[in-house]
This record gives sequence, C-alpha cells and structure tokens, in this order.
Amino acid sequence: MIGSAPVKPVASAADSHAALWNAFRENGGDAVDALIDVYMPLTHRALERISIRLPSHVAVDDLLQAALVGLYKAIMDFDPERGVPFEGYAYPRIRGAILDELRASDSLSRSKRKRVDRVEEVIAEWMKENGEMPSEEEIAAELGMSIGEFNQLMDEAKPMCSLDAGGVDTMPLHETIADPNGVAEAGAQRHDLQQLLRIGFRKLDQREQKILYLYYFEELRLSEIGALFDLSEARISQIHALSVVRLRAVLLDHFPSEFAA
Repeated sequence: MIGSAPVKPVASAADSHAALWNAFRENGGDAVDALIDVYMPLTHRALERISIRLPSHVAVDDLLQAALVGLYKAIMDFDPERGVPFEGYAYPRIRGAILDELRASDSLSRSKRKRVDRVEEVIAEWMKENGEMPSEEEIAAELGMSIGEFNQLMDEAKPMCSLDAGGVDTMPLHETIADPNGVAEAGAQRHDLQQLLRIGFRKLDQREQKILYLYYFEELRLSEIGALFDLSEARISQIHALSVVRLRAVLLDHFPSEFAA
C-alpha cells in the first residue's frame, strides 16, 4: 500500500536461537533463562515419553524440576564445535536426569521386585511348556494373585519397563527391533538380540503389538492410544509394562547380564 511503512522480515526461529546462544556466550549465565524458555518444549517432550513408565501415584509435573536441571546442565556443557545440534545433545541428558530422579524415588520394595522377577520366570517357563505367551489371568493364577493384584503389580513395575532402555551396546531396544542395518554393523551379538526381540514381539497378542508399535514407532501419546482401544491411559500403561516384561522373559535366558533386573 502506498505510504505504508516497509514490512520488516520476520526473524526465523533458527536466527532467534542463534542470537540467544551468542548472547549466552558473551554474557554467560545472564542469558540462560531465555535459553531455558526456548527449549522448554524439549523438557515436556522428554517427560511425555517417560510418562508411560510412571506409577499411578507419580505425576509428570513432579519430575519437571529434574528435567529442568538436565536442560540447564546441557546448556552449560554444550559445545557447538562438536557439530551436534543442541536438541540432539540435550534430549538424552534431560531424559537421563528424569530417570535418575525416578530411580532415586523408586518405592518398589525388594519383595515386589522379586515378584516382578517371578513374573518373567513364570512367562519363560510357560513358553517352554506351551510354546506361547500366557494370558494375564494365567500369569496371575501361577503367582497366586487375583487379576486385580496382578494389574496393581504391573502398575508398580512401570518404572522398570521400557523399550527405551538399552540392551547390547546400549542401543535402545525399540531401535534394535527396527534397525537391521545398525544391528548388522554391530556384530553377531546384537543380531541375535534383534532376532530374539522379533520372535518375542510376534508372540505378543495383536493388541500388545499395536500398543508398542504406536507408542515407540508412531510416537502417539498414551491418551491417543487409549482412545483407539477405548481404554484408559492407566490401562494402556499396564499393558505396556506387561508387554515389556514378556519381551524381557524371552531375552533373559540368552542375555542374562544385560537383562537381569
């Protein structure tokens, strides 16, 4: 329009981030709060991905402080000369800080840990005898529990159960399932792990397979998965925990040092 002021170009997010990093390097800690604000979505992403492991009495918001400590340390330690994007550098450190906090506050008693170990043993024994995975009802019966007691145990076991955990050479288990090229390059042991994981995955029922696939590979939220199955987030988390325990039962005999609880 004639007479109107020229439109100033809008700075891209990348330009804005670069300016904040420059200010941080020039002024030290004075700009760290601004960087924390910018990368706050990264902490929420990490918290959301870990939420499937939380017992029902632990709120995601309770772990926010740990996530922020991880982000702060990542900002202070980040070296751009290494050629790694900050998001890629910071995310595992934020996630690690959250998991450290979970471990420190883990209330799963030794007796309950033994019961979770026993779940793996029952599944492994059942598979040897029957060639298939036992149902929840069959596992509960073998343990002398009601189905309600068994589901409560699976809820309490959630901090121990994730395919984000590392296996051979520390590659997360869900990446081991999905990446045949990486497995081949890593050698025979990881190849064996991948084969066992795939065998175990096929032994899960269709609902368990779909829940693991949607969560780890499609990265759907728990609420979204629950809506697809008409189940609550808590129930999806219980099914996820049991599915991971089932896979661990397949792996335990072959990789005892890697997967012993």
